[in-house]
Amino acid sequence: IPDGGLRAWLVVLGGFLDFAIAFGLVNSFGTFQARYESDWPWLSTSTITWIGSIQLFILFLGGAVVGPIFDKHGSRALMFSGTAVCLLSFICSSFATRYYQYLLAQGILLGIGSALLFYPATGAISEWFNHKRGLALGIALSGSSVGGIFWPIIINKLFASVPGPWVHRIIALISVPVLLISCFLVRERKLTAPATAIDKLEATAAETSKEGSGILEAVCERRFGALCLSLFFIYGGMLVPFYYIPLFAIEHGLGATKANNLLAIGYAGSVVGRVGSGWIADRFGRFNVLFIMGVLTATITFSWGSMTSPAGMTASALLFGLFSGGLVPLGSACVAQTTPDMGRIGLRIGLMMAFASFAALAGGPASGAIKDATAAWLAVYSFSAALTLAGAGLLLAVRFW
Repeated sequence: IPDGGLRAWLVVLGGFLDFAIAFGLVNSFGTFQARYESDWPWLSTSTITWIGSIQLFILFLGGAVVGPIFDKHGSRALMFSGTAVCLLSFICSSFATRYYQYLLAQGILLGIGSALLFYPATGAISEWFNHKRGLALGIALSGSSVGGIFWPIIINKLFASVPGPWVHRIIALISVPVLLISCFLVRERKLTAPATAIDKLEATAAETSKEGSGILEAVCERRFGALCLSLFFIYGGMLVPFYYIPLFAIEHGLGATKANNLLAIGYAGSVVGRVGSGWIADRFGRFNVLFIMGVLTATITFSWGSMTSPAGMTASALLFGLFSGGLVPLGSACVAQTTPDMGRIGLRIGLMMAFASFAALAGGPASGAIKDATAAWLAVYSFSAALTLAGAGLLLAVRFW
């Protein structure tokens, strides 16, 4: 494994651009959530949250399909397809007028497009790096945090200056060229091919005979299953606050612009958290750092409900981004670390994310239902913190397996 070099770092750059657009938009749904709350006052918070939850559910679940396709066919076709689906999502959203149309266009289509873009990039980066894998994934996934900084600001200004349909069209004009660049930069690492045609036939026959048993071993390994369960709880808990940062701030007296700026502040902290935690994890252990970040994320989440002053909300957003930023890249790095056959890395990361997709799907609406039933933000943040802390505790057990 090269663990560096120009071609490897170009893959990281491509992943960074990819995540800044696709994952950044998914992460910025809180801005749309606050807007839709005012546009559709007859709909409950949990109902509106389904749009963002569907995005994340499909993004995570898609790994079960996209990951194995990447292992077999590489990244290029998948990423071009993802770019096309994202463009279709933006166009359809610009013509949507009813809730179910936004659910289909902004929820389902953007989720599919993001899944087609996410897994080829993470899989390719994992193939190019070993000892620096945590750092490389952290740098690439910090793109989603950078996207989380500028997208809320851009979207909020667009809603204030142009009609709603044009918001989605301008998003398309910004996004598609950047995604096309990332499609050309991201490339899987090709292993040395057999020297002759006979060697190729023999290698293909051997690969086919081992494929079924190899997939079964990759899926059914018990430590991998326990790791997936711990990440299920961690991701289910840490995703909840992103839906509600602007809405929580608005309900506690901040204007819409300042409330959306809190989301950007959170993602600014996340940039540092993703890169910094990856660098530290490569030196002190990926499981160790992931556990510590999970506990710190749960702690700041639990305290968030009582932080109602502008200074308190700003500090909470910044610290939450800092601590939670490393959870997703370190989760993928831990999966890669426990994968003996890197030819199955796409499958393993995809299955882990697919398992976590059910937490992503349920977390938003469940927390919205808690909010509707109790009218208490403390209950929402306590629910989120409890999930994250449970996952961190299980991860510690996996660490010493």
